[in-house]
Amino acid sequence: MADSAAPAPMLVEPEARGRLTIRDRAVQSIAMAAALAADGVHRHGNGLTRVTGRELPRVDTVVAGDHVRADVDIAVEWGRGLLETAAAVRNDVTAALETHSGLVVDGVTVHVAAIIAPDFSRELT
Repeated sequence: MADSAAPAPMLVEPEARGRLTIRDRAVQSIAMAAALAADGVHRHGNGLTRVTGRELPRVDTVVAGDHVRADVDIAVEWGRGLLETAAAVRNDVTAALETHSGLVVDGVTVHVAAIIAPDFSRELT
């Protein structure tokens, strides 16, 4: 009786099947979401800054191969410790980039670009 079983197909290594490109905009979106998730960080800007794309948080990234560096500008609410908030943002952005993009994070620089004054009108209502 002849063996009619077909030979098992050869497995192709992942890098031989194609390649994955992670766009800078996707990396920036990951970093921005992580920055906004940190306690005390808020969206900030007026009509003109929103139109020009200068609303906070603002993220600039440089992706080189499988490495990334990020600069993050944030607005922090009044009464929050700036050092603690910036450190939390740096840690959250680093973890999010590593987890969601798979890139090696070489550094995350956080700039506190604005302090948001408390809104006392909420307390009056």
